[in-house]
Amino acid sequence: MIEAMELLLNHWGEQCRNAGEAGGMGSPMATIMEWGGCAPRGTPGSRILLGAGAGPDAIAQEIGAALSEIARQDGRGERLQQLAVMRYGFAPAPTWAAQMHELGYVSKAKQTYYDLVHRLHVRLFEVLAERKDARKWLTVGRGALPQSLLKVASKLRQVG
Repeated sequence: MIEAMELLLNHWGEQCRNAGEAGGMGSPMATIMEWGGCAPRGTPGSRILLGAGAGPDAIAQEIGAALSEIARQDGRGERLQQLAVMRYGFAPAPTWAAQMHELGYVSKAKQTYYDLVHRLHVRLFEVLAERKDARKWLTVGRGALPQSLLKVASKLRQVG
């Protein structure tokens, strides 16, 4: 097992259990319909949105995207993604034997389970590294500050 991947996957599982897969902010139109106009205001000042239905944090979203990418690669990747959901998505997690049964493996060897977990960690590490390298191409250095390619393209469109 790769300890850093284990830590990241535990964080992803905790975020998915506590905050859900996506944010749950209410729509303005639903608020107007519910209250017959603007909703009553609370005390003035800013509000902390995290933990109030705003969804998982950026790290958990990146891990979720990487797991989805692994699942799209092949059949083994789909099983590894299911393993991640079972191992890290439930508290308490099912036993290793129950996880192997749910994944459709007939092997009763505990080492086979740990080999699968290690394979999940390796694939996740590779996908996260690829995603990090791909993100490098999204910024371009102009002067001292990097700018996103979208921002540069929109400025060029305005000029041209």
